[in-house]
Amino acid sequence: MRADDLRSQEVLASKGMGGFPVFASSRIMVMGTRSLGQMQADMIRILGKENATAIMGRHGYEAGMATAMAMAELYDWDSDEEWFKAGAVLRSMAGLAHEKIFSLGFDKESGRFHMEGEWRDSLEATQFLRQHDQASGAVCCILSGWASGYASVCMGKEIWIQEISCRAQGNRVCRFEGRPADEWRVLPEDKPRFLGRNSIEETMSGMRNQLQQAWKEVEDHRAEIQILREQLESPEADEHFVYRSEEMARVRALAEKVAATDSTILITGESGTGKEVLVRFIHRHSARQSHPVLAIDCAAMPKNLLESELFGHVKGAFTGAERDKRGLFVAAGSGTLFLDEIGELPLELQVKLLRVLQERAARPVGGIRTYPIHARIVAATNRDLEKMVTEGSFREDLYYRLAVIPIHVPPLRQRRQDILPLARYFLNRFSPDHPGFTPAFVRKISTYDWPGNIRELENAIEHASVLAGGDQLCPEHLPLAVARGSDQSISDLTAHWPTEAELVRRYAQEVLRHTGNNRTRAARILDISASTLWRRLESGKL
Repeated sequence: MRADDLRSQEVLASKGMGGFPVFASSRIMVMGTRSLGQMQADMIRILGKENATAIMGRHGYEAGMATAMAMAELYDWDSDEEWFKAGAVLRSMAGLAHEKIFSLGFDKESGRFHMEGEWRDSLEATQFLRQHDQASGAVCCILSGWASGYASVCMGKEIWIQEISCRAQGNRVCRFEGRPADEWRVLPEDKPRFLGRNSIEETMSGMRNQLQQAWKEVEDHRAEIQILREQLESPEADEHFVYRSEEMARVRALAEKVAATDSTILITGESGTGKEVLVRFIHRHSARQSHPVLAIDCAAMPKNLLESELFGHVKGAFTGAERDKRGLFVAAGSGTLFLDEIGELPLELQVKLLRVLQERAARPVGGIRTYPIHARIVAATNRDLEKMVTEGSFREDLYYRLAVIPIHVPPLRQRRQDILPLARYFLNRFSPDHPGFTPAFVRKISTYDWPGNIRELENAIEHASVLAGGDQLCPEHLPLAVARGSDQSISDLTAHWPTEAELVRRYAQEVLRHTGNNRTRAARILDISASTLWRRLESGKL
């Protein structure tokens, strides 16, 4: 899970216990901005500016800590940094300000933290200017406190996000800077009073217990946590090519390079990984995009019919051939011809296909004349062609003719970062106005192995959206095979009664598989540092 995966209709529930709106375990109170501004003015008038600022800052600090703990419980983040970045998204959802981070140094292991950025349209600055003239100092104390509390939980140490210039002072926007509290060179009395009241560890421990109990109550009542966030820019520029992982980024980069050429391409990968989508992506990004892209499944037709479809036939070539027919090699013109499941092509037709690739010409069944081939040939298979060559079931010379540019599409279980973007893409296609997924649903689909790959994911999302109706998608809406999951049981891990060291190794490997080889998340589950996990992997102990 990444920060830009958050959707406010999933995070902010439309109903909770008693019918009230809920965020995580907390009931939400809607307060108009004018009433908030009046409350701030009254507090300053009655308590004095220093005390009012301290109280509002402490209120923001506690809210920030509670929000950070809630987000840690709700989602499995790709990294602690993504968990931290989610705070900026939430501050915008809450209406405090639009936050933009210019620079960020986040290293929890070493304790190093530094951040600079700006807050646009700060609620506190806006309300101050509506009631007062220009301020003599920064006024966004709730916002500063909230950001500090959230960052402190994420880092496990006190962080102070200080507003260094404020719109209420006449500046264009509010600017802020964040560092560990002990790195600010200020006198103790100049530090904000929301720091130092309680230790971070004590506060986090108490809040975690309260949060777990409250979250259980929310789960028991099935309070639906929903998302409302404007559509964030997706990582892909092509609406049909949905991905986020580095593996698919490399596939896309290679596809874009070869699209500009006329080379023959061989795409390999398991069934359902999106090989045909990749073919059409290549076609759209080539100079052939104004010409047709034709596809044929070599495993779906008997040999005689397949030969006629590919090469065409002349009238009278066989019983039923009442007229001449152009084959797909010719019909594709200057476009693209996609030969799916090429590994199922009979040996007799492999010889004819090899001749087409060598001579760039095809002769129809029963004919004597050959026709020039202008189309680009792209083949795909879910079989191991090199092994088939060794076994003698696939011609070696044809294999090398097809694999001029080989592209392998990895299975979905090896690129888990793509699961959530793909799921959102399919849900938006099936039901554009749907309220989205519960956190439990996100966790379930992110840890399932998807043996049927993208095709299985698409069917599962359609299945779940039908069962959910207008409600959020929950794990119980998934097909039974997906809802049960594919994680190993304890009996699987302890098969053949391994030694303790071997059991630890098996468990660590299962955690790595579960997290899609995300070492930061795996280390967090194993309760060791990421560097320790790295050393064990490098030494072969895992």
